[in-house]
Amino acid sequence: MAKIERLEDCLQEAADLIKSGEVIVIPTDTVFGLACDACNPKAVARIYSLKRRPPSKSLQAIFPSASSLAAFGLSLPAPLGFLAEKFLPGGLCPIALAKPECPLATVREEGGVKSQAVRVPALPALLSLASLAGPLAASSANISSFPTARSAREAASLFGGEVPLCTYSDLPMGGEASTVVRAEAGAPFGIEILREGAVTVQDLYRALQLR
Repeated sequence: MAKIERLEDCLQEAADLIKSGEVIVIPTDTVFGLACDACNPKAVARIYSLKRRPPSKSLQAIFPSASSLAAFGLSLPAPLGFLAEKFLPGGLCPIALAKPECPLATVREEGGVKSQAVRVPALPALLSLASLAGPLAASSANISSFPTARSAREAASLFGGEVPLCTYSDLPMGGEASTVVRAEAGAPFGIEILREGAVTVQDLYRALQLR
């Protein structure tokens, strides 16, 4: 079974594993996740394999801050930049636009437009990990279509010896997935909500109405 450690106590070890191409279990402010180097195609493919996740379903990328997106060729179209200022770090997952030079192996292209779902979780240790290891490709710690692991021990049991490290934090989780939103000119307030989660539709619309 994978080693179980508090993330705050093993940041460098976790970063070294990620930079070496490994997949590990991480805590977030919402649910437990699988994470790897977002710029490593083989590691990203490993997450899909572990989860038995269809390749058509994209992965999120975790960054230490919204301001760090630009260094990786990502930008948040209006009004997502405003929402990022209001709700990040936190349970919002905006869809950023990716430039051709974006190095992430998680970028999706549809209709000639490249995009990336991004997270800046409200968990200081995880933001430190993303600073040490670089952007993290991430997805919930579960087999696709099944419930997400509720603890590091449950995740370790679920993935057996296939991941070297399962981490946790003493800070509470919301237990609800992030809210995924993209810019859409023809939609109310210029956004389309692809998945409602930790940040409610009412929260988003209220913020945009009052700006």
